[in-house]
Amino acid sequence: MLFDEKDFRVFDNADSRNYFKEILQSYYSQNYRATIVLLYSFVIYDLFIKLQTMANEGDKKADKKLKEINTMIADDEKYSKVENEVVQFFKDNCPLYFDKFIEDIEYLKNCRNKCAHLKVNDNTLFVPSDYHARMLICSMYDNILSVKAPFIMDLFSFVKNDVEAYSQKISVIPDNSIDESIITNIKNKYLERMTYDSLKKSYKTFIRLLLVSEDEHCEENATGLYMFAYAITDYLIRKGHSNIFNSDELNDFSRIQIDKLKASDLKRNALVGLITTFPAVMNMLRSFEELFSYISECVLLKPHGLRYYRSFYPREKQTIYEYFKEHDELHITQSIGTLYDTLKEDNGFDLVEFTELMARFIPSYYGFYAADCFMAFFIENIESFELEQIKNIRNIYQSKSQCTSRRNHSSEDSKVKEYIDKLENPDRVEGTETVPEADLNEDFPF
Repeated sequence: MLFDEKDFRVFDNADSRNYFKEILQSYYSQNYRATIVLLYSFVIYDLFIKLQTMANEGDKKADKKLKEINTMIADDEKYSKVENEVVQFFKDNCPLYFDKFIEDIEYLKNCRNKCAHLKVNDNTLFVPSDYHARMLICSMYDNILSVKAPFIMDLFSFVKNDVEAYSQKISVIPDNSIDESIITNIKNKYLERMTYDSLKKSYKTFIRLLLVSEDEHCEENATGLYMFAYAITDYLIRKGHSNIFNSDELNDFSRIQIDKLKASDLKRNALVGLITTFPAVMNMLRSFEELFSYISECVLLKPHGLRYYRSFYPREKQTIYEYFKEHDELHITQSIGTLYDTLKEDNGFDLVEFTELMARFIPSYYGFYAADCFMAFFIENIESFELEQIKNIRNIYQSKSQCTSRRNHSSEDSKVKEYIDKLENPDRVEGTETVPEADLNEDFPF
């Protein structure tokens, strides 16, 4: 069997499925001449339906061509001329969209003509082989019949409702990658029907609306615009079109204004989301030095963003721990756990130095939560420190009124003192001293 029920799902309506099954039945019955004739008619029908879809969705060229063809049909124009007009439209406007379209459609047309007309030289009919029929069926299925009607225009005008729907559902730009189901939905519904040129044009539109435009409606629908910008970026990269991010034609990134990013959390977070998820976008942004410098600081000077240090500066000699120590903005004690997870594997990381620094940066005001976070971290890792190190860190901690005036101070500090006592008195077990060897000898002289 060449195809099964799963393969028939590519057809949008029952008529198309039945037409294709008729072609297969003719092939299985070894009626190869009829197979080729039926196949050619179905391909023309399929292309005509795709032309109607494109016209209905706003493609001006498709709409114009459809009106011309409908006029030809109404005037009883020769069917062959109508066929040629349909095929020529896709040759002229979508030659790269249908893989091997021009070569295969011409070969199919020639075979169809041979099957339908007498050979001039010997008054016989051409009979294609099994291989010819099978090859043409598979080629037409793979390259034309299973391909959705293409967009050859800007996508945005067709997805406004979806953009608004996503914006109403999602109020913030996600910190991490977006829901895979959203990407899949956008890809299946729109992106797989687009040419490379259309994708590039649409991508520029979404970047402009998301990151450049000052229109209030764009700001209101920023999360929806971000979903599409993210999905198109992901799709382009997965399809091997990363070269688009090296193109001078994507100049909308150069139009991004830093003051507009400062004024809009959504715009700023959208740009951060794209560059931290997709290295290709990050690399393109490097050519805009001022913008790159600004956005790198926006990310790296936040404890949860420090993990992207090597993404921004892959060849920088300075280690991430050295970068951390140089920037007081990162010394946020309430984020000690996040910072530790980011820094602990870095060459040169010093746990003692790090913990002392975090203790010193517990705020003098409104520092209760920071002190809670610090002590939780300190107690959890206390076995990693030597006795004098623990005492030094405890002294720094006790010098902070925000630490010692907390509700949990006594119970947490007692745990530290208990561990210090254990290190200072290793022979003491649960508060009871071990009986000296001399005393044992007295009780048991032999």
